[in-house]
Amino acid sequence: MSEQKYFLGSATPEGFITPIGDVLSDTSNTVYILKGTAGSGKSTLMKKISDAFSDNSKELYYCSADPHSLDAVYLIDKRVLIMDGTDPHCFDPKYPKAIQSIIDLGAFMESSKLRENKAAIISLTDEYARYHKRCRLYLTAISSVISDICTAASDSLDREKLSGFISRTARRLIPKKASKSVRGKISRKQLSALTFNGYTTYVPDGYKIYLLSDEFITGSDIFLHEMADTAVKKGYDITVSKCLISKEHYYEHLLIPELNLAFISSGIAGSVNIPENKKVINFRRFYSKDFLDEKPVLRKRIKFGKKAASELMTEASGTLKAAKEIHDRIEDYYISAADFDSLNRLTYKLISEIKSL
Repeated sequence: MSEQKYFLGSATPEGFITPIGDVLSDTSNTVYILKGTAGSGKSTLMKKISDAFSDNSKELYYCSADPHSLDAVYLIDKRVLIMDGTDPHCFDPKYPKAIQSIIDLGAFMESSKLRENKAAIISLTDEYARYHKRCRLYLTAISSVISDICTAASDSLDREKLSGFISRTARRLIPKKASKSVRGKISRKQLSALTFNGYTTYVPDGYKIYLLSDEFITGSDIFLHEMADTAVKKGYDITVSKCLISKEHYYEHLLIPELNLAFISSGIAGSVNIPENKKVINFRRFYSKDFLDEKPVLRKRIKFGKKAASELMTEASGTLKAAKEIHDRIEDYYISAADFDSLNRLTYKLISEIKSL
């Protein structure tokens, strides 16, 4: 049994963005879309279903606003996706009942109890929205700073030297297959996202990890694009994770499952908690020190941008932490109005239905 963790998506300057559409739109999957408020039991239901299929390979998708909360479970062997389909990740069935079904958890809420506290619920919900709006403002500023860092550093990049390194690395790490293969497939997942604990990355278990240390981002983005292209051309399926905070959505991480090979970028976070046996590729060697030394204004601009991005990231995480505290208070009202006996019966019914597929 394998179990890989991802984020369902990420907060961005444009709002919440998720790549789950790749799995959602696959007509070979059976999809259950959960609709319900905070405290309606969506995450608990998904955890119970995940536990019921503990021997199955699966993908667990967590909430970037609350990494302790599940947003989706994909049972790979059963080809079944159970996911939260409420704001901010609003999904509706494209093929109702045939492929996707809506599960309304709101049906297990006692409306009269909620009406008794409607003034408090409205006030808290509006306050929660204001924190997320403030977070988007910080993310807009971070995105601009990232773009400026990449632009400023781009001219100092020794592209010929980098290209030669990529070619050698690709030949060494991505072997040709014995038999001619069709072109590999690209799947999009989200390994990193901004959370109230800062910028967080789920590093895959059981992979040989290469850490890409590149404070200027541009070189590692080129490296990941070319390595991804090489792997796909040689017939390997790959998983790509992009930095959604940046408006350019540059490549941040690359997984090649068949080779148990992962390239994890330290990216805008500057550090990633990964195993000690990692191999580090330091991209500083691909930027001309002489070029930067001759342009002190450019070096100062990059230094300022990195500091600004770090401070803005801290502020953005702080707003998510404040929003989480408000969310927990909203959740308390809904939990007090929930019929969990009926929810449990629904959960066991879904488990039985999925086992029969």
